[in-house]
Amino acid sequence: MNGRGGDANVEVKLVTRVVPADATDEKDVQLFEPEGSPGGCASGECLPPPPLQLEEQTIPEPEPEPEIAAPPISRVGEDEQWRRAVEHVRNVSPRHGKSLSYARFLGFIPEGVKLAFPADAAFHRAQIVGMSRSMVEGELAKSLRRPIKLIEDTNAAAIEAAPKSIAEVELKERNTRERGIDDRVKGHPALRAIAKHLGGALEHIAYLEPVAKAPRAADDSDAAPPVD
Repeated sequence: MNGRGGDANVEVKLVTRVVPADATDEKDVQLFEPEGSPGGCASGECLPPPPLQLEEQTIPEPEPEPEIAAPPISRVGEDEQWRRAVEHVRNVSPRHGKSLSYARFLGFIPEGVKLAFPADAAFHRAQIVGMSRSMVEGELAKSLRRPIKLIEDTNAAAIEAAPKSIAEVELKERNTRERGIDDRVKGHPALRAIAKHLGGALEHIAYLEPVAKAPRAADDSDAAPPVD
């Protein structure tokens, strides 16, 4: 059908649909053809995408670092200082240095140095804590570079638990060394042959301690002859 009343021509098309007899539900009845998607923004293509929903994750708290225990204070440094101090006294006065080496070192304290003498070192104890005490303390102060007082511990348990003195350690080392020398000497083929030839046996080996040579004083015999 064409209408005249304007410039535009309108065409109307009527479509007749026959409804089936067994269609009883309204949803089965379609009076018009389904229209396609309009496209563009009308279809929702222009809408921004929905925001992303992130799953909440619980971040574990960092584990505390294990505490590192401070290492115990070593006595190696103190033992070395004490050995050097005793050696200093030995150089100044060999007699007092030897007696001091029999003292068992118990450690440094604010007042000075703590010592203990075993029962078999009574003579050496008398040399150190008797009349020569002030002299020994003065020489120790020079070596250690601070005022030093000798503090004696007479407790029997402390004396027994204390490390061996310098003299005791040196004696043990010397005995071990001499036993090794005895075994090597007695087992030497030449010495065994001589003992067999003479019909004897080696009974004792004497060890001589080295003696420090004192500087020789100049006298008239060392002087050069006069020159005419």
